[in-house]
Amino acid sequence: MMPIYILGLHPEASICIHLEEMTNAMLTELQNRKLLKLFCMYDGDQNQYLVQKDFEKIAIKIAEVKNIGSRSPKLMGLKERYAQVWKSLSSKADDSGDKKVCLSEWLAYYDEILGEKEKYQEEVQALMKLIFDVFDDNGDGQLSQEEWAELFQVYNIHPAYAPDSFEKLDANGDGVLSREEILTFIDDFFCGDDANAIANSMFGPY
Repeated sequence: MMPIYILGLHPEASICIHLEEMTNAMLTELQNRKLLKLFCMYDGDQNQYLVQKDFEKIAIKIAEVKNIGSRSPKLMGLKERYAQVWKSLSSKADDSGDKKVCLSEWLAYYDEILGEKEKYQEEVQALMKLIFDVFDDNGDGQLSQEEWAELFQVYNIHPAYAPDSFEKLDANGDGVLSREEILTFIDDFFCGDDANAIANSMFGPY
């Protein structure tokens, strides 16, 4: 049986959610779709909610992609880093207190974040730092096509979409994505409402 890829995710992370039942009315339809994609990137076991284990699995995937040993201090550091990401998210988004973040809580969290400039800037800066700390192997402040593809592998996005995504984002054709370029696209991903914007599919189909 052929695998079915939904939202451009790996077959083991494919997920189908009736978004119309969970959308946040304050966000636009396009924002809801993009934020669903982001949610699915973290929800690797496709159970439609996020828990601490999902973030630990991301750390383990990074170690696999980067060939970091299972007993390496680097892996312990990654697990701690992603545990902190989960702790920050759950403390703000887990309204029900059940130690899970469901899609409706996720969307409500981002609705609040996107409505307050200071909170949004803190969120984006934290995301940018995480991306470059983890994937910018040589610390040059840029991501190569190979490093961008690793991000796709780690976050449950089908690797077939990485080259096309990179090519579209690399508007000047210099073979790398700078911090400034990625920040511009991330801003557009979260805040933009142009259905034809390149940033909409920076993480593959949505």
